[in-house]
Amino acid sequence: MAILTVPTEAELASFVAAYPLGSLEKVRGIEAGTVNTSYALELAGGQRWFLRIYEEQDAAGAGREAAVLAHLAAHGVPTPAPLVAADGASTRSLAGKPAAIFPWIEGEMLCQRAVTEEAASAVGAALARIHLAGHAPGAALDAGRFDPAHLVKRCERVASSRDADARAIAGELRDAVARFAASRRRDVPRGLVHGDLFRDNVLWRAEASPAGGCSRIAALLDFESAHDGPFAYDLAVTLLSWSYGSRLDTDLGRALVRGYREVRELEPGDREVLYDEALFAALRFTITRITDDAIRVGKRWQRFVERREAIERLGRAGLAEALGL
Repeated sequence: MAILTVPTEAELASFVAAYPLGSLEKVRGIEAGTVNTSYALELAGGQRWFLRIYEEQDAAGAGREAAVLAHLAAHGVPTPAPLVAADGASTRSLAGKPAAIFPWIEGEMLCQRAVTEEAASAVGAALARIHLAGHAPGAALDAGRFDPAHLVKRCERVASSRDADARAIAGELRDAVARFAASRRRDVPRGLVHGDLFRDNVLWRAEASPAGGCSRIAALLDFESAHDGPFAYDLAVTLLSWSYGSRLDTDLGRALVRGYREVRELEPGDREVLYDEALFAALRFTITRITDDAIRVGKRWQRFVERREAIERLGRAGLAEALGL
């Protein structure tokens, strides 16, 4: 991801001065992610903070996300809440765009080979805590930027993609999403969902133990896609990320679901729609990775075509059995 917004030294100094921090000494761009611009801020005394400049959300959207993060942190979800400025604001304008400062969290991300059943279970439990926390007061969320109707429209961009293979499946993707939009159940458990709890959105910290390793979640990151949606959808997205390498790892999938259920038991409605929501999740990430050109950071859309096909081969009963449900 390129650094899309480059504030001047004066803009950065003025922005930091609005917070109860020391003087700004060094700024380093962080080329990660596919949506926002990120910087590491180093202040007097060795303090380090994380600066996010929102590239797609407006001030209201960034403010809602800040409220969600503060709410989740207050309810025991391991996610950093934005720093509050001297005037009480959690987001401010920087270089003409909304921005926020977050605590710097030390930790590392896991590659797929490093994901253990213990880690998968911990992620499932953390996801369930998000769902139990519910919506932040005064920060009501809608169905998000990637609801079925929005994705149907995005397929027009798939049809004009620079990728010939993507253009060839644009119609099939549009029809599949349209069918799902017409049949998606509304009477299932729903509320605040993360929507994007992939491996690169979780930081891990090694605990002192004879075995060592990254065994504790340090932070859940990037609530850019948080919205009001079915809990089964969020669980499906997380399963597609954490339980798949070249194939579905049923041991990891079962561990993730087990960790989730230890915090929040799945209701009948969750179970009934998990298969459908998993197919929709695969469609969602196929479409957005084509249209966001995420391949620039190594995120191939074809992986989600493969995952959708794998879920279809399992079928509704087969997926439930694979996950121990």
